[in-house]
Amino acid sequence: MRVLVIGANGRTGGLCIKRLAESDHQPVAMIRRPEQQIAFTEAGIPTVRGDLEHPIDEAVQGCDAVIFAAGSGGNTGKDKTVLIDHLGGIRAAVAAATNGVKRFLMLSSMNSTPTAQTPIKHYHRAKAAADDFLMNMDQVLDEPLDWTIVAPGRLNDDESTGFVEIRSEITGSGSTSRAHTADVLVACLDLPNTVGKRFAVIDGAQPMNEALADI
Repeated sequence: MRVLVIGANGRTGGLCIKRLAESDHQPVAMIRRPEQQIAFTEAGIPTVRGDLEHPIDEAVQGCDAVIFAAGSGGNTGKDKTVLIDHLGGIRAAVAAATNGVKRFLMLSSMNSTPTAQTPIKHYHRAKAAADDFLMNMDQVLDEPLDWTIVAPGRLNDDESTGFVEIRSEITGSGSTSRAHTADVLVACLDLPNTVGKRFAVIDGAQPMNEALADI
């Protein structure tokens, strides 16, 4: 499966690229600036140009799946959060659906609800809006899209242990690593039972494959 990773320069997106390269899938990194291409080219990873503030139809063409792992980052204002985390997620989903992509993995976040009152509520509300569009886009577009939304808890840079807890309720507390998150996103590509599901991921005691099989 040819898989476009949007947000490939980020920490979680970069781990997705690495996991895909180690699998039977073919990763493609979406980059915004030419200088970002160097590291991917040296690693043998093909790239495409795309900017989430503009149409990305050309970037998704020829891909079988998309992993949306982009984010505006913690040092940007609310305007960029809306442009990237909210509208960028919607733009990516529409581009995928209207260009023949069948599988779409959305990286969200725990506590992403329309009325979130967290310290970063603007981010959680933006992610909630993008998630809601993805979950209901069949009411707007005729093109089918097999989506999965993965909402990890507070992220850290720990190594993957392979053990997680998966919750259907996306509010609450808990943390997990970016490595676990990338593992789950890539694993879901081959798990039909995760299609049409939104779930939270935190560190836990259950092997990841078993936890995903139980969804």
